[in-house]
This record gives sequence, C-alpha cells and structure tokens, in this order.
Amino acid sequence: MPDLGYEIEDFQYYTWRITGWSGLEKRTTSPEFEVGGWKWRILLFPFGNKNSDTVSVYLDFADPKGAPAGWHSCVQFALLLWNPEDPTSYVSNNAHHRFTAKEPDWGFTRFYTLHKLFAPLENRTRPLIENNACNITVFVRIIKDPTGVLWHDFKNEEIKAEESHLYLSIKIVTPQIFVQHQGFDLANFDDPLSVIPQFKVLKSETYRNFKCMAAKRFGCSVEQIRFWVLVIRQNKTVRPDTPINDNFFGMSMEEIHIKMAARQIELKLFLEMAKPINGKVWFPRVENDSPYILVFIKYFNPDTQSLEGLCHLYIQKFDKVGDIIPFLCEKKEFPPHTPLKIYEEIKPNMIVEMKPNLTFSKSEIQDGDIICFQKALTEEE
Repeated sequence: MPDLGYEIEDFQYYTWRITGWSGLEKRTTSPEFEVGGWKWRILLFPFGNKNSDTVSVYLDFADPKGAPAGWHSCVQFALLLWNPEDPTSYVSNNAHHRFTAKEPDWGFTRFYTLHKLFAPLENRTRPLIENNACNITVFVRIIKDPTGVLWHDFKNEEIKAEESHLYLSIKIVTPQIFVQHQGFDLANFDDPLSVIPQFKVLKSETYRNFKCMAAKRFGCSVEQIRFWVLVIRQNKTVRPDTPINDNFFGMSMEEIHIKMAARQIELKLFLEMAKPINGKVWFPRVENDSPYILVFIKYFNPDTQSLEGLCHLYIQKFDKVGDIIPFLCEKKEFPPHTPLKIYEEIKPNMIVEMKPNLTFSKSEIQDGDIICFQKALTEEE
C-alpha cells in the first residue's frame, strides 16, 4: 500500500481461506477479525454485486448497529485474492475510506473479471482459483485522526442536507424481494448493500406522477399496482399497514408521508401487483368493514433450518386457520393433506403456533401479518 503520510494507529492482516468457491452464497462474509479494537470482516460477492461479470470484494465493519454515536474509523486497506498453491499468482486493489455506521463497508464492486479467475494470468501457469479454492487477504491500517475530520466529506453532507429538504427517499419491497428474503420481516432495510429498489423524488411530486414512475420502473401498468405503507409497529417490526388509495392521486408525496408514516425519515412501501382477469384489474377492499386481510406466507425448512418467503395472500377474517392448509401444500407441492404446523411471526426470535380450528379473526390476524408453516415432524424426524 502507498504511504499516505499519516500516523498509523494499528496495522493487521487477515487471510480468509476459501474452499468450494462455486457453492458459495451470492453474498458471503469471512469470519470476523480485530483491528484497532473493532471487529471487521471481508464481504464477498463471488458472482458479482449488481453485475454478473466481476467478483466484488469489500472491507466491512462488522457491527455498525453497536457502534457508539458518531463513531468513525479512518482506514487504508488492500485486498488480495491469490492462489494458495502459488502465492505469486494474485490480484490486488487498495483504497482508503472513513468508515462510519452509515457507511460501514468500502471496496471494489469490480474487483476482477469473473471468468479470468479460473484461467492462468499472463506469464503464469496457474489460475487464481484452482481446485475451487483461493485465499483472500486483507491488509488493514488504522490511521490516527487527531482532528476528527480526516477524509470527512463536508461538501457531500451539505448536499445531502439540502436534498433532505427537497427530496423524499422511498424504498419499495416488491414480491420478488420478499421471496428472496430469508430473514425476519419482509426485507432487511438496514443492509447497506440491500437490493431493495429505492426512489428519490421531490416532496412536491404528486402521488399520480410517482405511481406512473414506479409502474414504468417495474414494467407494468399503473392500474396493476397498489402501494401499501409499511409502518414500524410497537414491537419494532416493519409491516404493511394501509394501502394508498387512488383518491390520493392529487396529493404530494410529502403529504402522504406526513399523513401515513410521519414518524419515519423515509417512506417504505410494499408493491402489490394484480394480474388482469378478463382484461380487468381488481384489488380486494381492505377497509374496516371488509372481510379480507392481506398476509404474507413463509415456509420453514426443518432440514436446512432455513426460512423462505413464498407469497402474499388474501384470507377472510372468519375463515379458519386450517382452511389454508390445502393452499400451503400446493405452494410447496406437498400431497394435499400433508400435516402442517402453522405459526405467526410475532417479532425477532418469537413465533406463536396458531390453532387450526380458530378463525383468523379470533387469532387476531391483521393486515401485514406474517404466517409461517412447516411439515409436522414425526418422532423419528
């Protein structure tokens, strides 16, 4: 790494030994390591982050939520991907960055061309990845910051402050995002590398114009989509609460934000998409006197201990919980009368088993709730 001329507070390096490259998750992290009194890790997208032709590698601060208010760390670092059987076969990149809780990772979206990883480099006889294995080493220098403003982007903050007066940030959870999500709630809004679609619109923009903009982005007609406002419930979950009625077409996005989610800095929405039936689009009514409730369905796989989003679904308040078992079996291609256990996802690390003979109303199910199910296991299983 080049000498930047600053006093060094700490210097460490860490090597992540990777085997089974082709079987890695799309987003994976190394074990944590400590530099400068804080935990760090390597963040790897082996098949590309927002692209499919390059490998993406970053240095990632491991605990942005646990960092004290105003935390930052000025870091110079280098990332090397190399063949453990031939250390002379390597590729590297270096950078420096002021890490904060809001910007906890930094690195290289286009670290190296993907297909070149498996072919020998120029004047080399061995590839970077051989026998499905490689090493990634990160060298980390923590730079002392006696002034507290080293590499601080004041201009960018001024621009952001000005933009915050004029623009509203809107994140949209699509059905595809829910299906891809494997954790709690509908999506992970705290992940800085999240693929949740985001819009930045003028606060004065009308809902009509925003809806037209979104329809174009998602490749559908305006009539096919309905947005639900996601709110933070008392138990800290983030769930759809109320649909935005087309009667609001003339309202500004700021007015909708204040009216429906005033306590949130940004507006979070769920995109409901209807398929035309006989050329017409129809959304169920969800007013207080409506029998319909919008719920989200997840499946828990006991073999892999994984949770996957399946779909959203309209149920009727006075139907029994057990009435949806045939539908759930069909979604997972189980035999029609496969015994299932059904749960409500209440909050992180808390689910409650639902009684099949009770109605959804008696089970206190409301719009935006998440219902999980799994096969009922035998004693042998």
